[in-house]
Amino acid sequence: MGLHILVLAGGSGTRLWPLSRRSTPKHLLPLAAGGETLLRATVERVIGLCDSVRIVTAADQADDCLTALDGLPIDRHAIIAEPEARGTGPALGLAVGLVARDDPDALIASVHADHRVSDPEAYRAAVLASAGWAASTDGLSTVGLVPAAPVTGFGYIELGAARDPRMWQAPVGAERRTAAAAAELPAFAGVRFTEKPKAEVARQYLDGGRHLWNLGLFAWTARRFLAELRAADPDLDTGLAQVVDAVTRGDPAEAARIYAEQRVQAVEPLVLERTERLTVVRASFGWSDLGAWSDVRDARVAGGDGDAEGNVVDGDAVVTAARDCTVIARSGRVVAVAGVDGLVVVDTPDAVLVVPAARSQLVKDVVEGLHRSGRDELL
Repeated sequence: MGLHILVLAGGSGTRLWPLSRRSTPKHLLPLAAGGETLLRATVERVIGLCDSVRIVTAADQADDCLTALDGLPIDRHAIIAEPEARGTGPALGLAVGLVARDDPDALIASVHADHRVSDPEAYRAAVLASAGWAASTDGLSTVGLVPAAPVTGFGYIELGAARDPRMWQAPVGAERRTAAAAAELPAFAGVRFTEKPKAEVARQYLDGGRHLWNLGLFAWTARRFLAELRAADPDLDTGLAQVVDAVTRGDPAEAARIYAEQRVQAVEPLVLERTERLTVVRASFGWSDLGAWSDVRDARVAGGDGDAEGNVVDGDAVVTAARDCTVIARSGRVVAVAGVDGLVVVDTPDAVLVVPAARSQLVKDVVEGLHRSGRDELL
């Protein structure tokens, strides 16, 4: 059973505003190590691991995704364009349905395009381990990351009984070294998901050692996922089957019409929180979802991009007598930052952001305020 990988490349680009916009969401920004886009770095990380890679993205981002992947063996046939955003549940249901149309026995892994990873080999081993467990158990599988801190902004997965490692089998064609590393990763039954716990609960999770961060890295066979989806939401299953049929018939307007009728849902509560066939692979590698400008600075400093004072500077900027600042200058003018600590300054041709790094989550409120004010040209 060969492995097919879906790369989820959606999102509207709000948390890293004003650099990220609807037209340039996070996965299309050069935030990976070496200045690559996160999307390109993700595809390069997984492309040698599988039989095929498909990009699941918004219809209006398809061309930009192809441009970001220029030179890689990814063409328009590898793009699964979601007519409009309906959440990861319908998006993955559609993508799995399209893969199953061509290969009903497909083994599928789903990864996100907007994460920064500092240990690609450990990441690849975890994805391969998850896929192997999905195939070996005829179930669903996910990768849980050992938490580095009691973070309240992430989802967590509780671990149950350990899986017998003798059950695990590598997917067909898996590279030997990666398969060997994957076989060493422990796996457990998944008990429950918890989204964004309170600080006290997150501390208990960290101390207890039975909870891992949910990275949204999933695996399953096409048959098993579609069966679980059908049991969880028969109406959605029927609607997505009609969308796949319309796509197959070459009727994109009908496919878009039916898809727009589906409810917005995330895949975790839709399928993964309901299944009794969940396996969790415990992994540990450098990872960030770059969910705020503070995360961008931390990831770049960890990657060696910061100066001696912990500042990260990108563009034509002067930083003096400052510590732990992030300065992104993209407007064509000089940006000077002096005598401050822990500040984020992002300068673009039509907007400037200044916010303390410790409060960079407030960017979301800024974006919401601009939307309420009708300033959509800035979004």
